Amino acid sequence: MKKGKIVFVMLALMLALSVPMTALADKPVGFDASGNETAWSSSSCAKIQDDTIYASTGELLHTGYDEFGYNYQAHLFNGTYDSSDRNLDGTYWGSTGDYVNDSLSMKWPDEWLANVDCNGDGKLDRGLVNGVVGGTSLGWTTNHVNGTYFDADGVEQHYTYFVKIVYVGPGGSLWGSYEVVQEVYNDPPAGVTGLLFKSDPGLGHLDDGTTIEIMLDEPSGTEE
Repeated sequence: MKKGKIVFVMLALMLALSVPMTALADKPVGFDASGNETAWSSSSCAKIQDDTIYASTGELLHTGYDEFGYNYQAHLFNGTYDSSDRNLDGTYWGSTGDYVNDSLSMKWPDEWLANVDCNGDGKLDRGLVNGVVGGTSLGWTTNHVNGTYFDADGVEQHYTYFVKIVYVGPGGSLWGSYEVVQEVYNDPPAGVTGLLFKSDPGLGHLDDGTTIEIMLDEPSGTEE
């Protein structure tokens, strides 16, 4: 039985606390058949296309997927635990285990991590709500894990895991300001299949007091 660790996108880029300022992110105006963003509107903030925005590890960010699996322009990650820390060294932030090579996908909105730099610090903005950059990841993020492990008999088994996390403000049980609102875990050999936890809609809020109406995916028992 194995379940992957929850990954926080905030870990992949250094959190930069900043004075709130008015700004506008590049809003999606085009989508492909799968609903992924393919075109964006223009704003006065620095864009990834401007070649002025960097990761905390020093790499210049570009549109599309990078070598680690991040597509910051489209608010997507498709890689592994190993690559999620932007260091392909066979570990997850220095930790070893058979989970580090498991497939990991993440999604997030502008409120969590925008695709622009409006405060001029050379990093992507966090907490972008109604044109204001707060500096802390708000909104929501999802993790979807797809991996394998060997059971007690040495037989390779397959599992999937999905979790949705929202910002709730100070006092949250996860990282001090966040809560898990849904978990779906499928590991049939271990006798675990389907929904582990699902909160009531409306859990979470933004700094301006706006309630987040969470639209939760229904568990299907299959990969998303």
